[in-house]
Amino acid sequence: MKACLHAVLALALSVLLLWSPARFGHAETVLHVAYEDKTQFPYYMGDTQEVLERPGAAVELVKLLEERVPGLRIKFSRYPWKRCLAMLETGQVDAIFNASYNAARTRIGEYPWRDGQVDPNRRLTTISYHLYTTPGVDLGWNGEAFEDPDLEIGAPLGYSIVRDLENLGVSVIAVRSSEQSLQLLTARRVHAVALQSVTADFLIRQNVDQLRGIARIDPPLKTKPYYLMLSREFKAANPELAEHIWNAIGELREESLEALAQPYLSEPG
Repeated sequence: MKACLHAVLALALSVLLLWSPARFGHAETVLHVAYEDKTQFPYYMGDTQEVLERPGAAVELVKLLEERVPGLRIKFSRYPWKRCLAMLETGQVDAIFNASYNAARTRIGEYPWRDGQVDPNRRLTTISYHLYTTPGVDLGWNGEAFEDPDLEIGAPLGYSIVRDLENLGVSVIAVRSSEQSLQLLTARRVHAVALQSVTADFLIRQNVDQLRGIARIDPPLKTKPYYLMLSREFKAANPELAEHIWNAIGELREESLEALAQPYLSEPG
């Protein structure tokens, strides 16, 4: 009897191991997320491909997905923004941020949608673009158009504002980063630059001697919601998980983004 009982228990244990959640249905899902290797204050920090110990508020928010979405683990990588877009299109990464919406990008990846349009309630954040120029330059910007579009304006390569400026009829010189855009401006090689104001204002504070005299022009060029985009392959393979991730991003933005950003914003410039 004892031998028979041991045999039954051994069989039961082997069945439990065979059908354990770790083997079927509940395995860990790794979400490989890429973001830009340049500072976008306060969302991500450092001009480096390294994920820093204090990485930025948006990086910290995306990391919180591990706590909000069961079985999800985040792997971060950093690349030039144009490469992030290309790697999303080819499925080399599963997600990228911070990505504003434009129709052309729907060919390379997926946004959160609701009722036939992109869903701003599930955005990661909202960012404005402003024009920056040097003393004595009149851009003639009225908030909708330039009085004289015969201008040359610098902007970061791969950013959506490049196409927005082209649609306004001005010539655009695209360079590798926001910092290089400001250097272009101080060298008087462009009339102005178009930059995300959170980043440009931070860079100007950090480099006040070199960038003295640069002025921000109001009203803003554009104010846009920014999203976590998913690759087409990831969403096709994980449709329910994709919606869960986007829902969590919207919740975390409301609950945590301001608090995550505050330590960066309160640091002396």
